[in-house]
Amino acid sequence: MTNSLRGLLLGGLGVLIFSLTMPMTKIALTGGAMSPWFVWSGRTVLAALAGIVFLRLTGASLPPRKAWLPIAGATLGIVFGWPLLNTIALQTVPSSHAAVVNGILPLATAVIGATLNRERLSGGFWICAVLGTLLVCAYAWSRASGTLHTADAIMLFSVVLGGLGYACGAIATKYVSGPEVISWALILGMPATAVIAGFSAPVELGEVTVKAWLAFVYLGLMSQWIGFFYWYRGLAMGGIAKVSQVQLMQLFFTLAFSALLLGEVLEPATIGVAVLTVALIAVGRKLARK
Repeated sequence: MTNSLRGLLLGGLGVLIFSLTMPMTKIALTGGAMSPWFVWSGRTVLAALAGIVFLRLTGASLPPRKAWLPIAGATLGIVFGWPLLNTIALQTVPSSHAAVVNGILPLATAVIGATLNRERLSGGFWICAVLGTLLVCAYAWSRASGTLHTADAIMLFSVVLGGLGYACGAIATKYVSGPEVISWALILGMPATAVIAGFSAPVELGEVTVKAWLAFVYLGLMSQWIGFFYWYRGLAMGGIAKVSQVQLMQLFFTLAFSALLLGEVLEPATIGVAVLTVALIAVGRKLARK
């Protein structure tokens, strides 16, 4: 098996883990016992604690100096930016809707990764990028009856930060392993996330349902930590631009999990926009190199 194929398979496993993030976030927020601030900060603290145990058990040393800047970029994007903003947005929109808006995340990852790696992209790629962005924005506009919800703007900004976090984390794997990258990124943000988690923790822990706690644990250990083991390893082995496009499947997985776990109805328009967005991004990637 070639490194390229192995990278695609590892990336696909990471995507499958990530695809449950939005439905699980919606479940954790159900009932209002856990605030969005605690769901976000608490899950990152749980993941950081797991990362500390992992680094101690494996005897990992501090990353080299060159690795800290991309690790900091990963902290900004995937510890603070993407998970926090999406958790806030999911208070007012279904997870299936959020999945469609986040459908341009693979494109953002490819663009930011190509920019940081100084890759030259063709005009055809940029045309597809603009068309895909306009399509997603038009979908959000129509769902809001002619006006964009604040949640849509929040999610679009989160996509940019998520792409930055994915690309920076993949670049950091040049110096340390994927599990170490995500662990150090979480630890770097822990002073802030631990304080926020402490102030936003539920007053009455008994009011939080078992289902909500299980969703919270999944978000912390799987979505925020273990999923990145496979994702960053896949990006490193198969290349950021190529493997990032495996994440196109995340949109469909999330829509399916939202219907299965939350009973959300998949409207024809939602599926149609998802298919068109994926098609545009796929074509764009084929046209990416001159």
